[in-house]
Amino acid sequence: MTGRISLTGISLFVFVFNAHFISAFCQDKIQTCDFNQSCCCVFPLAVKLQNNMRINWTVLLCIFFFSGLVRAEVRFKEGDRVLLYGNSFIERMQQNGFFEAALQLANPQKGIELRSLAWTGDELGHRLRPERYVNHLNKLLNQWPADHVILGFGLYESFAGDPGIEKFKADLNGYLDEMKRRHPEANIILLSPIATEDLGHSHYPDPVRRNNEIKSYVDAMTEIADRRKIQFIDLFEFSKDQYAGHEELLTDNGIHLNSYGHELIAGQISRTVLGDRVYDEMDKDRIGSIARAVSRKAQYVSTLVRPVNTVLYFGVRGRANEYNTEIPRYHELIRRSDQRIHAMARDRTISFDPSPLTLDPLFNREPAKLPSPEEMLKSFKVAEGYEVNLFASEREFPELRNPEQIAFDSLGRLWVVTMPSFPGTIPGDVPHDKVIILEDTNRDGRADKSTVFADHLTVPDGLAFHEDGVIISHQPRLVFMKDSDGDGRADYRKEMLRGIDVTDAHHGGMIAMGPLGHVMFCDGVFHRSQLETPYGITRGVDATTYRFDLRKGTVEREYQTLTPNPWKITWDRWGNLFQMYGDGFVQDSNAIPWTPFGVYHPFKRAISIAYGKGSAACVISSPNFPEEYQQGMASAVLLRKCFVSISKHSAQGAYYKGSDRLDVLASPDPIFRPVDIAFGFDGAMYVSDFCTRIIGHAQNSMRDPRWDPYTGRVWRIVHKGKPTVKDWPKIEGISVSQLLDLLKHPQDLVRDHARRKLRSIDGIVPELDRWLAGELSDQNVLEGLWVLHDQNQVREKHLKSLLNSPDQRIRAAATSLIRFQENNLKDPVSLLKKMAVDPHPRVRSQVIHTVSYLQQKDQAYASILGQVDVSEDQGLKTVLADAGHGTASGQGPEVPVLIRPGDSKLKSWLLSSGNEKEKYFVFGGSAGKGGSMRTFVESPSTRRATLSIKHSYVKVFLNGVPVIASANWWSSDWNVQVELVEGLNLIEVQYVSGRGAQGHAPVYLFDPLGRKFTDLRVPVTENEIKMMATAYNKDHGQDDNAIRISAVPNQLAFSPSEIRLKAGKKITLTFDNPDLQIHNLVIVKPGSGERVGQLADQMAQDPDALKRQFVPDSEDVIWSTSLVNGKGTFEGQLEIPKVPGTYPFICSFPGHWRVMKGLMVVYE
Repeated sequence: MTGRISLTGISLFVFVFNAHFISAFCQDKIQTCDFNQSCCCVFPLAVKLQNNMRINWTVLLCIFFFSGLVRAEVRFKEGDRVLLYGNSFIERMQQNGFFEAALQLANPQKGIELRSLAWTGDELGHRLRPERYVNHLNKLLNQWPADHVILGFGLYESFAGDPGIEKFKADLNGYLDEMKRRHPEANIILLSPIATEDLGHSHYPDPVRRNNEIKSYVDAMTEIADRRKIQFIDLFEFSKDQYAGHEELLTDNGIHLNSYGHELIAGQISRTVLGDRVYDEMDKDRIGSIARAVSRKAQYVSTLVRPVNTVLYFGVRGRANEYNTEIPRYHELIRRSDQRIHAMARDRTISFDPSPLTLDPLFNREPAKLPSPEEMLKSFKVAEGYEVNLFASEREFPELRNPEQIAFDSLGRLWVVTMPSFPGTIPGDVPHDKVIILEDTNRDGRADKSTVFADHLTVPDGLAFHEDGVIISHQPRLVFMKDSDGDGRADYRKEMLRGIDVTDAHHGGMIAMGPLGHVMFCDGVFHRSQLETPYGITRGVDATTYRFDLRKGTVEREYQTLTPNPWKITWDRWGNLFQMYGDGFVQDSNAIPWTPFGVYHPFKRAISIAYGKGSAACVISSPNFPEEYQQGMASAVLLRKCFVSISKHSAQGAYYKGSDRLDVLASPDPIFRPVDIAFGFDGAMYVSDFCTRIIGHAQNSMRDPRWDPYTGRVWRIVHKGKPTVKDWPKIEGISVSQLLDLLKHPQDLVRDHARRKLRSIDGIVPELDRWLAGELSDQNVLEGLWVLHDQNQVREKHLKSLLNSPDQRIRAAATSLIRFQENNLKDPVSLLKKMAVDPHPRVRSQVIHTVSYLQQKDQAYASILGQVDVSEDQGLKTVLADAGHGTASGQGPEVPVLIRPGDSKLKSWLLSSGNEKEKYFVFGGSAGKGGSMRTFVESPSTRRATLSIKHSYVKVFLNGVPVIASANWWSSDWNVQVELVEGLNLIEVQYVSGRGAQGHAPVYLFDPLGRKFTDLRVPVTENEIKMMATAYNKDHGQDDNAIRISAVPNQLAFSPSEIRLKAGKKITLTFDNPDLQIHNLVIVKPGSGERVGQLADQMAQDPDALKRQFVPDSEDVIWSTSLVNGKGTFEGQLEIPKVPGTYPFICSFPGHWRVMKGLMVVYE
């Protein structure tokens, strides 16, 4: 029986009626029962019942109900430790503090410790961690042996629906086994997920459907808990009842509880764990104060479990001295926090002390002796026709220290994110990072007022203005803040998103809000982010930029690239998105299509300018700067040569390219660190200067005394040929019609804030429609459609007019809008097909970009790619190739592996390279590079396994399905969950070329608990592996005279993707299509795969193409099947070419060939 059983009124009556029987049989058992064990007095009683048949079934029923009641209570011993695992529900529960506060208050003398190892976005079978994290985790587990374990999973797994239930059961059982191995003496408590709350929000998933899905998973958890006899607390039904019984909302977004919701849920968990009597007798007025102390401790625990700058503490750039010096300080903060919590639980006179806990400083840092602002001004080299003045410095405003991202609000005030803690606050120090507001009240070009908007932040790296306030990137969260009373300080905070990785402090990038009201943010290399949304988990590995739709609550990967460390994001007036990367490349991101998870754009793809390492970029829109540079790009370099430049920017082809570079400001002194650029309403350029001798914490110790956390400057650059603006448009407090007129303003900053204000106005849609009915330019209409989109409104008539604009920039912008509005358009496919033949390559590039996103929803969009003419533009060919990776993930679900058994290495392989015949290969020492290898394992049953390899440039397939795809210098340690089928399984490893590519790497296969399989058959000799290969081939319809190739369901892939055949033979080739889509298989001459594929794409507009099976009439085609419908098969005779070589085979159905392809290697 589990802890969710309780006494009903009837069973209580039965219990009282039969009390003498229970007393006779249970008295001694209850006194000695260990409540942490998996059973109480039920089984001893069952033995006695067998010997006393006078006991009736009513008594037996009563005993089971009684045992359920007892099981719901947990008795804690002195010094017990509770470990918690799960997703952000557990994190938030600890940060709310009410559950632990109740636990401590009920056990005031026992000194109980609670530690959360929960991780936002964790699912049982998919848990991303930074590389080498397990070394740190093992140390924490050694220091925190557990007496009780609380698990909170199931919500995000439930997004898989009914098809995912069996996998969930296997994952849950496997995870419980892992917990038993990690914590063999611990009592385990399993929490169900909460229900989804109905917020009446049409954008969010249907709460009825979602709760039906969650209920199925809760039932599965109940079944497993019953069978394993562990305590299970059903929060699903409880939360549903609470939603129904409260008028106020209990969640922020349907899935994440607000403060009051957490209090209710914590109360239910506490009541179940402690028992009704203990809980009811508790002085609940004291819980709130203790909860505040718990919340502070939870922050220390969270930071220890997931410290900022993991990469330097114990990651791929780990430094043992910094780990050994600073990590113990976190433990000390936690220890002191526990002392205060325990004292508060024991003594009702002790209340929460909000003053921060601090430790003795590691060292005393003296301010660096840096040049004064006046000295720096004298040293600057300023371009002819420009002048520079100091806008603000640490001298007038001591809080201006190490400024980072800057932005102007609608009042013309400059908001500055400061990060004097960089690379990160020393444990035990008070965080000094802030967001400040600088004002030039008399508009003389110098700040004369400073206000601290928010302080005590943790590694803030950016801000974006929201219609009601400001969103601040406050690692690992995006937090909404606003000033409600007009004093310039934040007095309201609300978390909007968490799970952004903090593995490397300077790799978080900056955030920005685009024309549609979406927030863009990013990850750098080494990062592993898991972001929880009402739609499930969005994950990212390494350099990834994300799009956060605030209205819908969705987060999607915008793009992934091998160019490291994305930083500043900026838009031009047509909505083209550009991003600066740490290596100094400004990327034209509208020429970077969507790719599946784990599939990256190559290094330096779609680069418009590249002047040197930096983080700053800003589209030029200024009434002061020269006309020829308007809508050009301003950027800055902050390493080695330090300067600020402007460039012209235009798209003659598929990409934007910079030209006519002018360095407007340069410094010979490397303490000038121009980190960000913004243009003000006055038209001047403002530059934030981080101002420090050293800038790289990979190259320098985090605590190097040369870091200067006391200095910061903001410089102002003006073009002398035009006046600056003194009287710019008023935006706050004006009418709707006046705001709409501002959408016509030539300055981007004015229009950005006008859109922001319009988005916040209720009932704005009729006003916008009236405005759009007037005499407007195409640019004005585009602005109106952007605002309407935020209101979930589409105006197809106006959109079509923009698609026919004489300006290619407007046509491209309208094409981009189709991506976001396709659900509300009558025939978006036809609109995109029309734009696919646009005369300008930039518009056609935008069609490819748009289709790359939409093909995830409907493969009908993929066929449009075949209609895009790329013949005359190499950049357009590249964009099209980048869009050809399909929709299937290139990466299997990862889990952290605490132990990788060395004896689980797969040693015997068949290695192939070039046109040579396969040869036997045994892992021992080092091996060569490149080529591919395969081996086999025979499993007696279908089962979960972990496949592990350490290599940066590799593709791994299990039974033809990709499970690892890495072409990334920055990541190499892969541990993915796979499912072995009963019988023979084929493991293939393909090595790809890349920077610093290693030799062949060993592959390990073991069970999910990190143990070697004892019943897998693996080859150990050449004869054995060849026999297994023959048997596998036979099972899959392959032998010397026959071969079988299959389409992989839902993958746009062939299995096998490589076949090796002897030249000149005649064989039977069978093509199976178990997929739902139509496919064919076309073998072509060496090197002609792309050429034939493009011919096939051109057939999309040929009315006879279907009759011709979408096989081009080309001499490059050697052999082909017909089109094979889903679940169909084709069989034909193939005469293998007599000339050895590598012959591609493709599916030539339009759009498929870019992904669905393989190789036929012919050898002599």
